[in-house]
This record gives sequence, structure tokens and C-alpha cells, in this order.
Amino acid sequence: MITTSRYSSRKTREFAKLLSRKLDTFYVARGKKTIEDIVLYGRKEGESEVRVIEEEKGIPAYISTIEISETGKWKWAKRVSVEEYEIEIRKHHKR
Repeated sequence: MITTSRYSSRKTREFAKLLSRKLDTFYVARGKKTIEDIVLYGRKEGESEVRVIEEEKGIPAYISTIEISETGKWKWAKRVSVEEYEIEIRKHHKR
């Protein structure tokens, strides 16, 4: 599952939607939802991870991953730059 930080730009939302298609997952519009709301929704949908697209100056900059346990507990797992993530996606799709 992929979402964005609050008050994201159109460019960031479009990037999140594109990434969700590439990763064969789904995008959830963040709106005013808290991280807790997002995690609860992800868990309800059977997700073990939520990726949050963060931006700098209106441009997608980082992807933070939240891991969700079977018991519903969650933690921030990692944060990587969008460039690093795109490199990993390319490597994964070449195999």
C-alpha cells in the first residue's frame, strides 16, 4: 500500500499512483488521515507494509516504509531517497 505525506503536491500524488502500479499494490489518498488511520486501513486490507512518499519543495524525495505486525503493532522501518528506490525497482524488474 502506498500513500503520501499530508498536504502533498499533485506531482507527489501522481508519483505515488505510478509507483503503486509498478509495485502491483494500491494507492490510498492521505487527506487528513493520521499515520495510525493509514496503518489500521492497511492492516484491514491485509498489508504488512505501508510506503509513505514524502516530498521536499513539492517534489517526491523520500520513501518511508512502515512495517505492520500481525498483532497490529507498527514501526517506521526505513527511509530511502526516491532515486535509491527507483534503482532498486529497476534491478528487481530486470530479473
